Amino acid sequence: MRWLICVAIAACGNPPQHVRGDEGVPLDRGTPGPAVRWDGTKFVTSGLPAIARGGEVVVVAPRDPDGERGNPNLRITVRDRTDKPVKTIDVMTGAELDTLVHEGVPSPELSRRLLDANKELARLHGLHDLVPMLALELQPVTSGDRHLAIGDGIDVDWDDDHLHVFSHNANHALVTLDGHPWLARSETCVNPAFVANVFHVAGINAVVIDLAYHGTDSCPEPGDQQHMVVW
Repeated sequence: MRWLICVAIAACGNPPQHVRGDEGVPLDRGTPGPAVRWDGTKFVTSGLPAIARGGEVVVVAPRDPDGERGNPNLRITVRDRTDKPVKTIDVMTGAELDTLVHEGVPSPELSRRLLDANKELARLHGLHDLVPMLALELQPVTSGDRHLAIGDGIDVDWDDDHLHVFSHNANHALVTLDGHPWLARSETCVNPAFVANVFHVAGINAVVIDLAYHGTDSCPEPGDQQHMVVW
């Protein structure tokens, strides 16, 4: 199971746990920012992934598959233009479900974490004017995995270990990145990567690529990775 989503921290009274990040004075944007909530069985997000209108950061929310249990979990990450994670908040791991949720009702601790996450999302929106990113259209294939997404005048192509971004139908790439650091490999396992989604906002020269991974009984798939790519 794969998930997608993002967020960061809040600042009221004592600093909340599970948080690290930047500082700044937020503005009142007059528009809603991203938000997260618990709906009784899973986490629900709105406005994520999101990108700063100036393209300086993205906010994403990858969730791990959690093996056979498949428990809901949520981790929010802010990445800068170099794709470096600059802020992270772990709302809940799969292993915490039984202690943080009782008969579908979030515990006071989980409620606090959600409140902190939403306060920080509002702060980040005030700082960066966050814009919700929309998925480009993944192109069908006759064999193998989907690797090409098209929309907003761009083509984004993953060729096993490199990522290419083109103007639509152009031959010369706007950017080509070595994707080897994104591959999930160990001494005993190889989990091939494929494109689960590509997100973009028209007029902003950046995408978020959501890479997912194949798994086997002996080599379960790792969680998705979401990376910021700019040109």
